[in-house]
Amino acid sequence: MVVYCCVLCTYIPNYNIMTGVVYDDNFITHKCLWDENYSENPQRYTSVLDRCNSLGLIDRCIKISSRQATKEELLSKHTVKHIDLLESTEQYNDEQLEKLSSRYDSIYVHNSTYRQSLLAAGSSIELVKAVVDDRIQNGMAFVRPPGHHAMESEYSGYCFINNVAIATQYLLDKTAIQKILIVDWDIHHGQATQQMFYEDPRVLYFSIHRYEHGQFWPNLRESDFDHVGNGSGTGFNVNVPLNDTGMKNEDYMAIIHYLLIPLATEFSPDLIIVSSGYDSAIGDPKGEMLVTPACYAHMTHKLMSLSCGRVVAILEGGYYLKSLAESAALTLRALLGDPCPVIGSLKQPCKSVMETIGNVIYAHRHYWDCFKYNIFYKENLPKIHYNFFDEKPEIYQTRNMYPKIDTTDFDIILNNIITETNLFNPKIRVGLISKVIELSNSNFKNSDIYQYLKSKIGNLHVLKERQFTIEEFNIVYSFEYIKEILNKQKYIDEEKCTIKNNNEFIQDNPMFHTFSFSVGPLLQIIDSIFSNEIKSGIFVSSISNLSKNDVSCSLNTSIIGANYAIKKYYLKRILIIELNENVTQIYSNDQILVISMHSLLNSSKAINGNNHINISWSKKILNEAEFTTMVQHLILPIAYEYNPELIIVSSKFYSNINNNINGIQMTPIMCGYLIQWLSTLANGRLILYEQDAHNNSIYRNKCLLQCSKALLGEPISKLRVTNLMNFESKDILLINIKNHKSNWKSLQF
Repeated sequence: MVVYCCVLCTYIPNYNIMTGVVYDDNFITHKCLWDENYSENPQRYTSVLDRCNSLGLIDRCIKISSRQATKEELLSKHTVKHIDLLESTEQYNDEQLEKLSSRYDSIYVHNSTYRQSLLAAGSSIELVKAVVDDRIQNGMAFVRPPGHHAMESEYSGYCFINNVAIATQYLLDKTAIQKILIVDWDIHHGQATQQMFYEDPRVLYFSIHRYEHGQFWPNLRESDFDHVGNGSGTGFNVNVPLNDTGMKNEDYMAIIHYLLIPLATEFSPDLIIVSSGYDSAIGDPKGEMLVTPACYAHMTHKLMSLSCGRVVAILEGGYYLKSLAESAALTLRALLGDPCPVIGSLKQPCKSVMETIGNVIYAHRHYWDCFKYNIFYKENLPKIHYNFFDEKPEIYQTRNMYPKIDTTDFDIILNNIITETNLFNPKIRVGLISKVIELSNSNFKNSDIYQYLKSKIGNLHVLKERQFTIEEFNIVYSFEYIKEILNKQKYIDEEKCTIKNNNEFIQDNPMFHTFSFSVGPLLQIIDSIFSNEIKSGIFVSSISNLSKNDVSCSLNTSIIGANYAIKKYYLKRILIIELNENVTQIYSNDQILVISMHSLLNSSKAINGNNHINISWSKKILNEAEFTTMVQHLILPIAYEYNPELIIVSSKFYSNINNNINGIQMTPIMCGYLIQWLSTLANGRLILYEQDAHNNSIYRNKCLLQCSKALLGEPISKLRVTNLMNFESKDILLINIKNHKSNWKSLQF
């Protein structure tokens, strides 16, 4: 429904801007006067701030001033009667407050509620306004009461004023923002936000919520997948109802990869607002889900790859304080651009969530191109199950609603998770290095490619160059092995090789001499990463490490680097992505997984195995739509299941009229997105190894620029795809999934 093309953002971002936060200690005044165990309490706010401060996150942010919303701003989404009634409660006594509260579902009113609700809404506006004004890149609002259940003229679910809706409407009315994506990952459906934008095509509302066929609060039929919007807003309301408890990281990430990213890419929002509730987090008594705090960092990072990085998270629910605080802190940490913590090996998504994903695709198949030929598309109309038929009471319970829960067991579990979570965050995000033969550390900064990158994103950290030493070679390979390789290539005389010392024999060989110059810089990046000097690295090379013979494949530079990291740093899982000529034979081990992508028309016979995945297609060029679908449905699920400790992406940025890399139509922006999608893994430890850089073409420079920005955490231009999927595309994906699903649980859906 939307036509895409790869274009630059309409604004030029300031790369010195930071993450903004808004908070105010007045947010602790609103509390329940008649029930000390009430779930929505001031400790929710203080626990989040305390954890963010303990990690030093708040001091790294720009403080955005809080303020109260004006009545004009409130009237954009609420009625006069709704606002005036809340204002009148400033003068109520305790008995009157409780009596009024009993008229609404899950509500308590305090004398400070009106002013604090104004403060929450106004502060949310100030934060999104700061992003649009380019004072900050992204931000997070620590506000309460929450807002996404506050309807036009009814208080509900701890909410009085809809903070997200009012901030969204402000942007649409007062700024040049034209399209906003609201992602609501609170465990409860934000029915009020849905209602407020149900007919507005400028707002794509995407909600992941516990539903259980209507049995879970707010128990509404309209929370199901078939409520897709109305009028001109048809297709712009996306409900992802969860009909079971115990959902894990793999279930949420399946929703992100299979639904949210394709939709958001097609919608192409100018800004993203997250209704950021944390009651899906592990241990929360309301959600009963098992999402770990680190998963929220991954979901946040995925959103940051969209809308030129303009993302705002506004606090909603979350009622297990330890889990709430850790999850919110890791969300803020992701917004600051810190590496995503490892979330462990993600396995097969549960049957229930895959059924929901299929239902959502069926409901939206006519409105979004990304779903027309989706592999989860169902031909038959999904059955609708709604099992809640209770009528609303006239008087709602106000006391003893939430008995105190013993969190001892979950405290132990979460403490273990926190202890085991490595918050890896070197001061230097990217190290740049080149080959040794023509350039030195000093004159590389004078090279055309470095000057180009510097003009776009400022100085990059340049690593000291070095060669691959004989001692390092011995770490990776035995003498017997290399002698066999060289003998096959006729580099040696079998009789003469016994005369020389092993090391002298290898050092004097022209093959080793060539490789020592091309491998050394890669090892320097690996050493710099695992000494915590840098997070990631880019190796700009002009030497091809891959020839069309078995020997060269055996001495593939990426494989040498991976084996070096295994031997020296005891790594157990290294992922190599090869966007090059088909690698038909790779001498590696079970600690290395190689994924190579290639057109069968230009490659030799594909070889698959437990540690080598060939993703192939029988057409000349894989277009961008097909490639992104392949990444989201195949590469990322496998990568998340494999859970690598290091990623090496090997590519050749050839300059050609079609901008294709080994049979893949790749614009520079697409290159950046691939790196950004992969960099959520392995604590951000990713190396881009560029091969065969024969010249400083504009295309090559732009590819390196977008990849550098992705690793730096700088916003990348919007990803828009001009081509569409078709039946052939679907078959290509299904064939590849079929070829590999027996070895990967993440593909067994």
